[in-house]
Amino acid sequence: MGASSGATVLLAALAFSQAASAAECLIEKATYREAETGVELVFAAASGENTPVTHGFRTEIGKFKLNGHVLYDPEIERPIGMLMNNCPDGDVTGATIAACTVWKGIVYAVDEKTGHVDLLPPEGASAPDVLLLPGFGPAILSSVVGKDMETGPWDVFEFKGCAS
Repeated sequence: MGASSGATVLLAALAFSQAASAAECLIEKATYREAETGVELVFAAASGENTPVTHGFRTEIGKFKLNGHVLYDPEIERPIGMLMNNCPDGDVTGATIAACTVWKGIVYAVDEKTGHVDLLPPEGASAPDVLLLPGFGPAILSSVVGKDMETGPWDVFEFKGCAS
């Protein structure tokens, strides 16, 4: 077996172990990483029982510490993710939320083995291999968060690890 075929076997083994780890991790404990910039999305359990929030997550991009959440929109039957920069706490109006929202969009889960695309699973489910956040990169670059960035993150985030 040549060096290149040995490397191929190693890469396949690493991909398999990563996928197995994602399947063993709950979504609310998962961390995802974007390959080009290294931006990570760290998921956590949603806070509170009587809240429309289905998932919480956070990230750091440059000097910005951003918080996000996912809400299930029954009108379009899709999970809508929102990433915010320095939003005020408490009950705020739509205009206030819009002013501090960096990205908003549907969150998709991708099965790395089959390529099947589905919606983000609910808390308590296995973490997907890959998350697809359409328009994430351009939204970051056009916001205050991306003003000093040469290139922004892509819209694809791969499973990186699981919090204990």
